[in-house]
Amino acid sequence: MPRLIADRPVLTTTSDLARVMAAARAREARGERVFHLERGEPDFDTPPHVTEALAAAARAGETHYPEARGSLSFREVLVAKLARENRIACEPDDVVVTDGGTHALFLAFQTLLGPGDELLVPSPYWMAVPKLVGFAHGARHRSLPLYLEAMDDGLTPAALAARLREALSPATRGIYLNSPNNPTGVVLSREQLLAIAEVAIERDLWVVSDEAYEHLLYDGATHVSIASLPGMAERTLSVFTFSKSYAMTGWRLGYVVSPPALRPVMGPLLAFYTTHGVFPAVQTAGRAAVTGSQECVETMRQAYHARRDALLAGLHGQTAIRAPRPRGAFYVFANVAGALQGRDLWTLIDEWLELGVAALPGTAFGPEYGEWVRLSLATRSEDIAAAGELLRTHYAGARV
Repeated sequence: MPRLIADRPVLTTTSDLARVMAAARAREARGERVFHLERGEPDFDTPPHVTEALAAAARAGETHYPEARGSLSFREVLVAKLARENRIACEPDDVVVTDGGTHALFLAFQTLLGPGDELLVPSPYWMAVPKLVGFAHGARHRSLPLYLEAMDDGLTPAALAARLREALSPATRGIYLNSPNNPTGVVLSREQLLAIAEVAIERDLWVVSDEAYEHLLYDGATHVSIASLPGMAERTLSVFTFSKSYAMTGWRLGYVVSPPALRPVMGPLLAFYTTHGVFPAVQTAGRAAVTGSQECVETMRQAYHARRDALLAGLHGQTAIRAPRPRGAFYVFANVAGALQGRDLWTLIDEWLELGVAALPGTAFGPEYGEWVRLSLATRSEDIAAAGELLRTHYAGARV
């Protein structure tokens, strides 16, 4: 057998999400009902006008090799969207169309990180980020618990800047941000982002800003792109995806915006040598999504908002599960210390599966979250209500 490269990052064969979903499917195969609160995928279909645009483009012959960076017409549409919605000023050559948001993050990390480099990753974080960082020439991530403290603007800008400065090391090359955050639903305020920008400029750091949930906001929350703040456009790589806003997970369409200084790497080298571009008809569909009616986005946002309120109402009044109110994304990150009573978190996950509720353990988002679970709102409203009722009944004795 050929020798393996010793310093290559090791991937586990089964993620926490895959483990929970496999167990849920096994129960369903036995005829048992499972309410899926573990999934991170919209339960809505892609809007019809987007699907129709893809079909028309494919029939028209948009099936050949694409431009590695993305079609100029699509990138021009994205530049206009970025200026209008994100207040990010850029040129088409600063945009690289990618095969989804994960590919965009892969390109960003590969561009910025090298051997011995470190990326500061506030937690809880999306589970794939540490591995993606590790694949960037053996770079490392340094976790910094942050988002729960920042919920509802509870972490002042001054305290936030101090926390960041304390966590930095001589090897730190940049900071990864995810707002609205998966799994907490925290939306960083403009003031908090200004504090992060101050530290990034002061220490000459890059920022990778993952804005996958930019359109999913509640309770008057406002999404701010850190690249729009003074002095940040030249040091920020902003990552976007069509997966969440337009329910296009399977289409694999995203994009990354980077400073002009990175053009020689982001486009001609990395995009060309990884995927050689995105299916042209999918890019046409993406153009239809951005330029067409945004009513579909608002409809989904309102549905997630109502589901959030329903789930929180269902969990209200007992101490076993404490659920902070998220202001973005489509998750509720709940503390289950009262339900654990000293037990292992996977014991609780299995117990909930026995009830018929599938949830994702908080340890998927950082090892320090062994008393937390992520509950997804990306499932039918009636299923969320039923799951909440099951949990409320199960913990009826643990009332305030």
